[in-house]
Amino acid sequence: MANVHIVMKITRKKHGSLYIRNVIEWIPSDRLSYVKEIGKGGFGTVSATWLDGIRKVEKIEDGHNDIYKRAREPFSIFKNLMTCKLNYTKLAIYGITQNPETEEYLMVFQYVNNGNLYKYLRKNFCTLTWKAKLEILKNISYELYLIHKFAGYIHADFHSGNILQDQQTYIADLGLSRKTDEKGLKGDIYGVMPYVAPEVLSGEQQFTQAADIYGFGAIMSEMTTGQRPFDGHEFNLKLAVKIYKGLRPEFAPETPKCYIELAEKCMNSDPQKRPSASDIWRTIEDWLIEIDFATSSDNEFKNLLNAIDDYRIKNWHEKITHLGDNEIKNWRVKLASSNGFNEIKNWLKKMAYDCNEIAKQFIDADKVIKSLPIPKHPDEIYTSKIISTRLISKAIIAQTNSAQMNLDITENSSIYTTD
Repeated sequence: MANVHIVMKITRKKHGSLYIRNVIEWIPSDRLSYVKEIGKGGFGTVSATWLDGIRKVEKIEDGHNDIYKRAREPFSIFKNLMTCKLNYTKLAIYGITQNPETEEYLMVFQYVNNGNLYKYLRKNFCTLTWKAKLEILKNISYELYLIHKFAGYIHADFHSGNILQDQQTYIADLGLSRKTDEKGLKGDIYGVMPYVAPEVLSGEQQFTQAADIYGFGAIMSEMTTGQRPFDGHEFNLKLAVKIYKGLRPEFAPETPKCYIELAEKCMNSDPQKRPSASDIWRTIEDWLIEIDFATSSDNEFKNLLNAIDDYRIKNWHEKITHLGDNEIKNWRVKLASSNGFNEIKNWLKKMAYDCNEIAKQFIDADKVIKSLPIPKHPDEIYTSKIISTRLISKAIIAQTNSAQMNLDITENSSIYTTD
């Protein structure tokens, strides 16, 4: 209990007591009841309690590896979560408590009733429209943008199991997150291999914001198939080397070309060439606007185009409220000329055409009959684990230096370590 008071005093000094009172409290353990396991995360056992409302409780596990040692320090996780929470991330943190029997610290979160994104996709995949998928991805990319830009953090374990879904989408499990200028632990890493960037798998770089973006690209592929990346593949050295050399998750047939291009940029082998979370968010937002433009019957541009076609342009400028005064003045000059009508009409037609070209890809993709593959791997395979970058690096070097592509990297060559 003393440790909790110390941490909260430090937090108050840094962030101000008004905010800390609004977002966090010490919750006595006797206020928690009917705690049961509802799923497992990488570091914590997730449970539910119903005494003071629906909550999610995360238990901080022990471990022997350095990665575990860092993440099991309750106030390291607490600090990361609170820093991100105070910078506008959405998943509510209600408080922190302690199990009096085990002395384990627990954090009490908002309960999210649809589970993680993968489970949500499995349940709803065949009825999800492309617009609904893009809305989910837009929300994920926007929250990742907030974590990167305003909190200044790297998530460092970004996969669909750490995205929670109900009426909104939430990024969760920030136990391994750290500041962009904070050095990570050298050596082995922690994660789900298909979502880990190749430069991190090989040990060439530590986790960066660009590595989070790679994970987002893998999630984009998952949204098209309803299937986690590389389902059915053995998660071994052979697959790790293939990923390093450019193997990427597959996309469903008829996936829009613009969508695949963005996902491939996110999964570019060169982290410097990956887009930022802000770029992704704005691109997806543009697609959604274009879909609305193409499918809306009362869009202001379409109405204006019809008005020009009918030579009914009295007070036309009132219909284009997004234009500034100078732009309206310029358009009035154009209207005064004999070619004014055609110039404006052609401009609007081009805008409608450009939007329709993008929107048509998504609208056509919705016409494809969806089928959901039976998962080949159990959920346990896609739980974050310690991955040996040393073994992967040795395999990459050995394969690069050998004329034999297969070498001795067998299907049984594990990437995991239990040290």
